[in-house]
Amino acid sequence: MANALRVLLAGWVSSPHVLAWAEAVEEAGNDVYVAGRAPPEWPPPRANVKVYTLPFEGPLVLRSLKLSRALADVAAEVKPDLVHAHWLPEYGWMAAREGIRPLVCSAWGSDVLRVRGIGRQRSKRALDAAALVFVDSIHLARATSELADRDVPIEIVRWGLDFQRFAPGDQTTAREALRLEQEGPLVVSVRGFMPVYNPELQLEAFARVRTLWPEARLLLKHPAAGVPRSISASIERLGLENAVTILANVPPERMPDIYRAADVVLSVPSSDSSPRSVWEAFACARPVIVSDLPWARDELTDGRHALLVPLDADAIATAIGRVLSDRALGGRLGVEARALTVDELDPQACSARIDKLYRSVVEA
Repeated sequence: MANALRVLLAGWVSSPHVLAWAEAVEEAGNDVYVAGRAPPEWPPPRANVKVYTLPFEGPLVLRSLKLSRALADVAAEVKPDLVHAHWLPEYGWMAAREGIRPLVCSAWGSDVLRVRGIGRQRSKRALDAAALVFVDSIHLARATSELADRDVPIEIVRWGLDFQRFAPGDQTTAREALRLEQEGPLVVSVRGFMPVYNPELQLEAFARVRTLWPEARLLLKHPAAGVPRSISASIERLGLENAVTILANVPPERMPDIYRAADVVLSVPSSDSSPRSVWEAFACARPVIVSDLPWARDELTDGRHALLVPLDADAIATAIGRVLSDRALGGRLGVEARALTVDELDPQACSARIDKLYRSVVEA
């Protein structure tokens, strides 16, 4: 067995994505350390790995510089074989600025697809310093290559899913665990309230669904404690006060129940790249409605793995109605999506591939 690598992951220490990656790296037998800031609106980090929470206070103009310096101090203490920075314009840029090598970077999507101004320059600097860049879709690989100033090596890599945890299950039991009403169809969205995820568009679509399915309910899950005033106002304007449930700061272990409770899952952002939440819903064999974006057209077959829709309230409502009125369709979508996910996200295979790529960087 190969010697364990000392891997320093730089990213938001309370992010479920960063911590899931840490688990995948540890699964391959490596020593993992996580360093970064902990946004106060997110739940505290949960991981078995060593976590360094970096300070993030003081004048705004100095925060990123202090954070950068603190990351360098952690790297000096840990002495990693490599650092893997998540999110190019923050942790990728900091590692590049501090000269921490060898450097692997993960592009998350909007740090390439929607980045502007100083963020764009910082993303480019991270790409210039990276020995290898991980992305999670063909579309993001193309966009990252176009953003980089050089021919940077790019690999499409995902971390696996625990298919015993994210698995089909009894809907009634899941709703009981979440203390939800049992009656009526349930539409679920787990992407949060940031504008890119189009929460108000989802509310508009759901209001249309309610004209035909008055007993339908909408469950919105988001990572922060508060609800933006614009969302509350939209719910009130559309007369959905008694039809919408909002869950905040849901523990990771409760996520499978959220998917299992659903009759249909919505994921309709304006920009995206192979989101983990969609694959989690797939693994739970739930029918998913996905915005018709390049990543989805590359990786999913419309009508087989998911329903792809334009960003239009009527189109989204029609797709929801198709699933609610045709249980056989929802069942077929769930079965095909689960099979695709098992093929793509086998956890042992994903961990082994990550480990192999890490070692190629260290050996080089």
